[in-house]
Amino acid sequence: MKKIPKCIIPALISAFIFLLAGLITGTNPYFGGVPNSGDLATQYYSFFGYLRHVLIGNFSDFSYSFSNGLGGSMAGNWGYYLLSPLNFIILLFPANQLNIAVYTIILIKIMIASSSFYYLAKRLNNNSYPIAISLGVAYSLSSYVIGYWGNLMWLDAVALLPLVILGLTKVVLQLKFSLLYILTLAIIIVANYYTGYMICFFLIGFFIYLSFLSFSSWKNLLKQIIYFGISSISAALLSAFASVPTFYNLLENKLNYHLPAPVIDAKRNLLSIGANLLFRGNTSSLPLIYIGTISIILVFAYFFNGKVALKQRIAGLLLLLFTFSGLISTKIYLLWHGGQPPIFYPYRFAFIITFTLIYLASISINHIQHLPQRTFWITNAFLTCFIIYYVLIVKKVLGIPKSSLLVTLVVLVSSIFIFNLYILGKINSKFIALLLTVDIFLNTWFTWSTTSKNVASYNPYTEQTTSLIDKLPTSAKSQRLEKSFLLNNDRGESYTFNYRGVNVFSSNNDPHLSKLLGLLGLPSIGYYTYYSTGTQLTDALLGIKTYIMSNKATTVKGFSNYGLRDDLFSNKNWYKDKNNIAYKTSAFPLFFAGYNKSNLNLKSNSALLNQEKILQSLTNTKTVYFSNAITPQITSNNMLIKTSNNLISMQQIKKKKSSVIFTYQAKPNSNGYIMLDPTIMSWGKYISDASKMTINGHSFRSLSVNLQPIGIHIPENGKLILKIYWKPSILNKKIIQPNLYLLNENALFKSIQLVQSRKMAITTWKGNSISGTITLHKGQSLLTTIPYSNGWYATANGKKVKIQKYLGCFIALNLPAGKYTIQLNHKMPGFKLGIIISIFGIFVLILLKKLSSKYLQ
Repeated sequence: MKKIPKCIIPALISAFIFLLAGLITGTNPYFGGVPNSGDLATQYYSFFGYLRHVLIGNFSDFSYSFSNGLGGSMAGNWGYYLLSPLNFIILLFPANQLNIAVYTIILIKIMIASSSFYYLAKRLNNNSYPIAISLGVAYSLSSYVIGYWGNLMWLDAVALLPLVILGLTKVVLQLKFSLLYILTLAIIIVANYYTGYMICFFLIGFFIYLSFLSFSSWKNLLKQIIYFGISSISAALLSAFASVPTFYNLLENKLNYHLPAPVIDAKRNLLSIGANLLFRGNTSSLPLIYIGTISIILVFAYFFNGKVALKQRIAGLLLLLFTFSGLISTKIYLLWHGGQPPIFYPYRFAFIITFTLIYLASISINHIQHLPQRTFWITNAFLTCFIIYYVLIVKKVLGIPKSSLLVTLVVLVSSIFIFNLYILGKINSKFIALLLTVDIFLNTWFTWSTTSKNVASYNPYTEQTTSLIDKLPTSAKSQRLEKSFLLNNDRGESYTFNYRGVNVFSSNNDPHLSKLLGLLGLPSIGYYTYYSTGTQLTDALLGIKTYIMSNKATTVKGFSNYGLRDDLFSNKNWYKDKNNIAYKTSAFPLFFAGYNKSNLNLKSNSALLNQEKILQSLTNTKTVYFSNAITPQITSNNMLIKTSNNLISMQQIKKKKSSVIFTYQAKPNSNGYIMLDPTIMSWGKYISDASKMTINGHSFRSLSVNLQPIGIHIPENGKLILKIYWKPSILNKKIIQPNLYLLNENALFKSIQLVQSRKMAITTWKGNSISGTITLHKGQSLLTTIPYSNGWYATANGKKVKIQKYLGCFIALNLPAGKYTIQLNHKMPGFKLGIIISIFGIFVLILLKKLSSKYLQ
């Protein structure tokens, strides 16, 4: 019987810890747990649903997908989320076990990280087997990994970085082209361009580190630069099939959207970073860099150890300062993140700090036993000072609870004691390795046990919703479909269930489209859109033929029902059961002859007026769709009320629950919209000012961002009551007065009929190809609600025509009057060029391997 390869052992230990800690804390789906990390439940499951649809044959959605919100290029999403080679594992699982498949991918990446660092520690630093194994475990389950493991697209970089560094040492120190370096770097860039960029930036620093340590002559340094440069360029060439189309997409979208940069507080960071170096160090506003207490002690000892050459210690210090540089300057922080400030999850490059720390620890452990007495006492004096710094400064800056402080100190002091026993030769490396492994397990367990469990299981919701959508007739899904509910705030469920929708959450989409939809009253800004506050006008404009509502209430665990669309109360339905109703909504066709007017002057906080302007523009009419504002009668409970200039000011009388009631009198059996202030509720109940809102007794939730229309139906008695229940903590509140506007449904129906009479007869509609026939009259253009992105090409009667933009976002064709056969095709910009460059890179790689000894040595 063959022995298990030693490099497998750390992988198995890491897997065991990951699975056991997940089992104990309820995050292991193999045993019924629910993973709750990163944007796994809110975003990534749906992307993997899209990936599965494409891989099993839906190839027309490869470059452009109508499941990507209203429609969007997929190049950026491929380059950021979906190109890890391990992602093909999802094909081994049925669709209803996608969460299990993704968890398996994460587990394998963690195992690879453990084995790869073990391999580096053995090959480069010749650590003993127990130490190398434990360092591999510590690296693979660092606080960065256990904090961000749900952001699985970053884990390829963590897993392969040790192999890249091992290959780089061969390039620099042996002056050889390393396939290990070139191929692993190429894979990292392909798997995720973002962390790939960070590693490329880090490699410059590590190259300088190696060159400094090995410097012998300027001539040799020049050779090192040549080998490093050509090797890195070769990796870039190989990865071009992914990076080139991604870069084109970034130029079009993400790089044109600028978020406010955070102000990096260098003083606070330097005073408090010690917290995240120690046990239970998971302060999210600081880099997650914990690698085990013993590992951190080894790093400290490295700099005081005379057995390590002074030059090497200086080089190690400079390398460490380089990786920590993002903590002291906003500009450097942005540089580490590619110029774009991250939303949530700060210091995403912290895995590089983690690697550097544990790399130095692996060097330190080889020189730590039998230290000279002077070094022994200096090291312990520093560790004592570090304890004092932690207790007096870090605790004060971060406000660490006494219980957490005590646990951390117990682990730290115990580790220092055992570390000293090892220095003195009283215990061997196996004990150190065991202590480090147990430390990592306990830290993983404690961290996950304090993580919010506010997520719901992927199933049975997914199976139930799939069944619901499958029950709808084909005609209900022939255009766009939306719904009032979602799981775990996943705005990409159109990917999961493979329908054409509106909701979207991706950092690679067009922010101009989000801005437009925000002006129409939707919670939409930057990278996301909710279709939670649509109206019959936006249903029509965006081509939504079906809107599904649920009577299930929003729950603490994951399920959110953001209805109210009672304006659809009188509509017929496609399907109805005890929990759901799928309404038929009147919609414009995807393509139609209309009037492409510019300068509509859409204004913020004027959603209904903006909707009206757009419909008037494209139909070339002056139809009025909404009544004048109907103001409410206002009463309150435990609130003093003042109104002025459409603003309502409220002041709590006593510190207890309070409420305000708005009563409207309007035409019975009519439909309309209450314009609701965006500050009343937010994404979660815990950060909302209102604990509850009802309209005529029906509870609903709203979202922040824009003044938003809430769909209502006026009952037979003509009376409508909006109640807002404030939390006791809300002492003062000012909101925009929630006025009511009734909808002129007859006028809207006539406009829809008019546009339907001008529709293009569609013969083909796939993700990357649309065709049909249409007649245009004088002054008309071919208008669509297909979001434009680079890569679309149009022909009219076989001749190529220029694509224009309507409303700054949608595809339009300005053509003379006449009958046309229209063909629209989308090709991913840069994809062919990237493939050609990658093929060229393969030939370059082969050529370099053959000619390197002859021309470059």
